[in-house]
Amino acid sequence: MSALARVTRCVAIAVAVCVAGQPAWGHYFPPVRTVVIQVERCEIAVLIGYRPASGEATDTLLARIASQPKSQMLVTAKHELSRAALAPLAFSVGSKPIVPTTVRAKIGVDPSGARPMVVVLATFAIPASGTLTVSSKDPRSTRISWADRDSGRIDLEQAPAQGRWFTGVASFLLSLAPVPGDSACALSRRSWP
Repeated sequence: MSALARVTRCVAIAVAVCVAGQPAWGHYFPPVRTVVIQVERCEIAVLIGYRPASGEATDTLLARIASQPKSQMLVTAKHELSRAALAPLAFSVGSKPIVPTTVRAKIGVDPSGARPMVVVLATFAIPASGTLTVSSKDPRSTRISWADRDSGRIDLEQAPAQGRWFTGVASFLLSLAPVPGDSACALSRRSWP
């Protein structure tokens, strides 16, 4: 079975399970959003894992996906789940918002097979220096971690610990040092819906 067929099957199973109704035991599961920031020389790569909450909002989302022609279900699922994963997050350097230069997504279902999941990889061009701010309008469902891959952009003694999870924070700050060496980074202004 091809990868596309497996993913389409997973989406169809998730849609069918969620549209069929809530589990008989009536448990509620909150949304979970995991954000990992990797600092590179001229960009940041942000990996966001997202599993929506159980309940009416997710049922509506899945019904919207299920209402699409079969050939459009996977594209719609990726787009809608990616949008939900990114929705409460804002990225800026200084007071200027930055937008993703690339966004890629993979979807699946949680281990129980009952709820959809998405993993989004977004890259952002970053300027020469300033304070990188990642804000969440939903800090209760968001946890953030970060790593500097030997870019020399972060003062490691002044920054929060790398590889540690920070939960329930509305704003996460990292101070960006100028790009080491003579070359400057070019900024791209491509937006994503």
